[in-house]
Amino acid sequence: MTASVICRGLGVSAEEAVLLPETSLTAEKPALIALTGANGTGKTTLLKTLAGRQLPSIGECLINGRPPYEFDPAFRAAAASLIDTPPMARDMTLCEQLALVRVSWGEDEAAAFTGAEQTLEQLTIAELGERFPYELSAGQLQLFALALTLSRPFELLLLDEPERHLDTDRVQRLISLLQQRVAFGALIITATHRAEIISQADQQIALNRSPAAE
Repeated sequence: MTASVICRGLGVSAEEAVLLPETSLTAEKPALIALTGANGTGKTTLLKTLAGRQLPSIGECLINGRPPYEFDPAFRAAAASLIDTPPMARDMTLCEQLALVRVSWGEDEAAAFTGAEQTLEQLTIAELGERFPYELSAGQLQLFALALTLSRPFELLLLDEPERHLDTDRVQRLISLLQQRVAFGALIITATHRAEIISQADQQIALNRSPAAE
């Protein structure tokens, strides 16, 4: 099943500050959608609203026909996100943490460890499986955060600049992985500044700064 995302005149304000100017979008089939725009145009706020972590001030946001709410089990089962750095256990190896995520979503232990190793290999950090998060560089930590996010099932994936700290080769690997997930039926919405991702996206949505914020 593919997620359905419908936003009509969606906007977010805090006191007098406009965090997200009125935005509309409809996505109801597998696709990689790139959110573009300068810093401060509301890309992260839109993602947080889609993730059920930010209430809209105006307009409507529907995921699979219902307002997103991060504490709704059905919504959590459908939507995964990497917006902030995910929790990482200091005293568990990368492979152990990825396996734990997989087990928590229903895999048996043996399959979970096999899947964990495959995910690390796909993200070019297979040799780090027995390392701990505090031993990683910024780029390696970003790849591990992506691995944690990609280790669970989802219909909708929300990403905030997943390419940060990654070199060109690893950005290309990330694009390939996202395109694979789209081929398997996922809807992926990512905020990005990287031309490589934008050029490979199925759709681009450009956010502009609100006149009130100028």
